[in-house]
Amino acid sequence: MKPETPPPPRWVYAPGEVAILGAPDGRIGRSQAPQLAPSLGIVGDMRVPLRQATPWAVPGGAQARAVVYGLEGVKTAIELIDIDGGRVVWRDTAACAGPVVGVTEDVIVCADGKGVRGVGLDGKQRWTREGAYIAMTEDRVVIAGPGEAVVHDAASGDEVTRVKLPATVMIDAVLASCGDAGRELFAAGQDGKLTRIAEGKGGPAVSWAVPIGKIDELEACTGDTVLVREAGIEGGTLVALARATGQVTGRVPEVHGYWKARDGSDRLEIARATGLATWPRDLVGPPLTTSTLALGELLADRGDRRLVRASELTAVLLDRDGVRAYVPFGDMAAVLGDSAIVSASWNSSVNQLVRRTGIPPPYRKELRLPARRGGVAVAAELRDLPALEPLELEAVLAKPDTGKHAVLDVAVDPNDSAVVYTLQLERPDDETGTPGVASVDLAKREWRWQRADACGTGESAGFAVARDVIVCATRTRTTPGAIVRATNRDGAARWEWEGDAIDRIEAAGDTVLVFDAAQLHVLDSASGKLRGRIASDDGARMRAAAIAVGATTFVVAYERGRVVARVAAGMLPVWSFAVDGVVEAIARSADGALVALEDGDAYRIVLPAGTVYSMPGLNLEWRAPGDLVAASTAGGPIPGIALPAPTPPKLRVLAPLGRRRPAPVEQNPERPRLWTPIPSPPPLGDSWQLTLFELAGGVRARNDYGLFPPIAPARERGPAGSPLVVASSPGLREVLVIDPRDGDPLRRVQLADDAAPGLVFGTIVDGTPVAGAILQAPLRVVIF
Repeated sequence: MKPETPPPPRWVYAPGEVAILGAPDGRIGRSQAPQLAPSLGIVGDMRVPLRQATPWAVPGGAQARAVVYGLEGVKTAIELIDIDGGRVVWRDTAACAGPVVGVTEDVIVCADGKGVRGVGLDGKQRWTREGAYIAMTEDRVVIAGPGEAVVHDAASGDEVTRVKLPATVMIDAVLASCGDAGRELFAAGQDGKLTRIAEGKGGPAVSWAVPIGKIDELEACTGDTVLVREAGIEGGTLVALARATGQVTGRVPEVHGYWKARDGSDRLEIARATGLATWPRDLVGPPLTTSTLALGELLADRGDRRLVRASELTAVLLDRDGVRAYVPFGDMAAVLGDSAIVSASWNSSVNQLVRRTGIPPPYRKELRLPARRGGVAVAAELRDLPALEPLELEAVLAKPDTGKHAVLDVAVDPNDSAVVYTLQLERPDDETGTPGVASVDLAKREWRWQRADACGTGESAGFAVARDVIVCATRTRTTPGAIVRATNRDGAARWEWEGDAIDRIEAAGDTVLVFDAAQLHVLDSASGKLRGRIASDDGARMRAAAIAVGATTFVVAYERGRVVARVAAGMLPVWSFAVDGVVEAIARSADGALVALEDGDAYRIVLPAGTVYSMPGLNLEWRAPGDLVAASTAGGPIPGIALPAPTPPKLRVLAPLGRRRPAPVEQNPERPRLWTPIPSPPPLGDSWQLTLFELAGGVRARNDYGLFPPIAPARERGPAGSPLVVASSPGLREVLVIDPRDGDPLRRVQLADDAAPGLVFGTIVDGTPVAGAILQAPLRVVIF
């Protein structure tokens, strides 16, 4: 008798699909790659996952658990997850009408505009209290009363005490309630001071008030020291105050993060750019260095383990002995288990779901993390810019009654560089609007067609041009959450695709890429049918690009620690390169892919051969406009405007009355002449350095330009020889046209106030390089 086959898991949060890639064809990068963390998934009886979820750790207990608040469709819901078991224990859509504001060992506290609720860890509602939620500290919940703070016990909801506030303290300024009775309050005053309210002879009174900047974090109820993290540069400043007097006992600037020391003592471990060090809680005395790693904020802790952000896309798991693991991590928050991590993000795509990943084996290497610095500029000539000219509107091509509200984007046809497409709105960009697409032929100087229904109803998510179709994407909070519509090059409707969510869209050759948070959907541009899906390993946005080389289209993506090229038609791998580091972005670059790493390096990989060219630049902003690679950063100073030397006043010498003119004094011929030097004017700021590279990595040109921020190079550029166009200055109203051959500044134009900000382009029309700009309300195109 054959054993029964167990039923397949009922996934609430399915694990990511793992592709079988074989051995890599090579390596790129000079840093260390994070460990591959297994995607585990979470099972349960629920039919749908929660979206836009926020995870909370349940403190204490032998079992690691996470409370998750999110949306089940349009309803708010909370659920309890067994982290190491990978199971949703329960979910409730009625107990919490608002977000979770705190979790204790016994209860979940949530609040909305009507009041505050307590829900047990069994999912059953424990208590409800009316009133505006103010703060929660440990097991004390503060609710607003008439001129007073009402403190409740989080476990039972019982009123613990009422504190009459001094006249100078507003109820919504209360930040924490401390003490067994909860009568010690801390508040942020309107005068920029942290105020302690304690019992006095006549009742609650201000014990002390200390000037403090904007408060990012407050740890007020532990020991004799109050810790405040002031907002500021490099993470802000950690300030220690004596609880009794408010006296500042210590300050540590540029704190990226801090947490309880891993050795079990009462010291703090503080992360700064110089590394990790432990300090006494009052920040008095010398620090003890524990690591030279420059880490960031604390994400989660359990026992002696600390999950700490290392970069935007990675995290380090520390324990008592040092680095326990180095993992890909792009989510906003996490909860630690013994063998797994539950993480989520809540302010990105609605399709950003809860993830459960395993903790990899212990990290055996000595971890080195690259420091994030500004771009490395090279000494270059500061070019003289042409005189700023007003935009000539005689040659404008107008489309009446179109783009009456705004123009959102512009694209150049890859088959005909004289054909341009625009994406426009007739009313505000919300879920009830319908963006439209129009096409203009710059050579014939006429509009080809316009489709008001080229996009679905909803907020615009962009548009893109493939070989034979123009695709437009919209998104809504209703079903379907994402719509992609295709229009052929003659303006006729082709197909429509529906999905759950969408962030942006790209297209090339016969392929359309739909980016949806950590997911990538690959569509056939001819039919809209799904060709495949790829998911990122870190929960962050998917890094990928579609690249057409002749009749073949490739999809190049970052997956499982590699850059992988696939033929889009069958999604079969062509080559893969292991990455010693982390990929930050992938862009189309002629017949290859430009891969930018998080440590500042960049590589260009040719398709389909897989030839790798290392680009000679560090921490630059990389772009790949057609037949060259462009990189920019801050350049040398822009000299100030020299002031004319002041004209000395003419002195009139009057002879003394009744006296003889004194004999002239003989001048010492050896005495040096003294003068007051004219000071140099202060510089106007940093210039903008642009380096143009050949596709094989050689430097074509490097120049500094005296442009003022913001600076936005054009997103669209036509075929080889098309000029480079850069918009700059407030409102992006000044446009500089640059020769792609040597970087010479050719022309500088002042756009009108009705120009769409940043919508400029360069292309070839009838063999002549031209620059163009898009004007709105109504839609107009002008070339210059």
